[in-house]
Amino acid sequence: MKLDSYIDAGVLASVGFANSLTPGYACGKPVTEIEVLEAVREVVAIDPPSVAAVSEDDADGFVALAQRLRAIFVGIDGGDIDDAAELLNNILSEHPAPPYLAKEEGVWHLHHHPASAAVLPMWTAICAEGLARMIGTQNAHRLGICMADNCDRAYADTSKNATRRFCSSACQNRTKTAAFRARKREAAATENKP
Repeated sequence: MKLDSYIDAGVLASVGFANSLTPGYACGKPVTEIEVLEAVREVVAIDPPSVAAVSEDDADGFVALAQRLRAIFVGIDGGDIDDAAELLNNILSEHPAPPYLAKEEGVWHLHHHPASAAVLPMWTAICAEGLARMIGTQNAHRLGICMADNCDRAYADTSKNATRRFCSSACQNRTKTAAFRARKREAAATENKP
């Protein structure tokens, strides 16, 4: 997926951590058993050194980060941008994200985390900076909680017209199918009235 200028790896990782490391419902099914290290490695797979650096010692910290990130998505979804910004400011103050340039495969990239940070503080800073940029560029409306029944997973809307409100196409299709069936039942009931 091509990352737009406002949706970066930090935003996508925030969605990934919030969705894979917190209990709740995903696509109508309960999320109860979580393989923390496996989930973390999947989220940070964009950066192979991070995958290699994740250890058992990081598990509780990533779960705590995911809970904080979920609270931010819930706040934004509920229209409480001020609370979400305050939560982000707290994370940013705990994990400063000084910018620096790093040359990777012959190309310079701007990073927003300490160059020598361990994997947990590094990804905490990356996620906080990405979400803070969303709020700071007036793009918080692209973040939220899936509107499908029995789903509470976070999403980042990468669509051009900013209309996505589901965590996945599965939830979107499930919701559209349920609405179609409801309209069909209603039409049948109306036809059968004397």
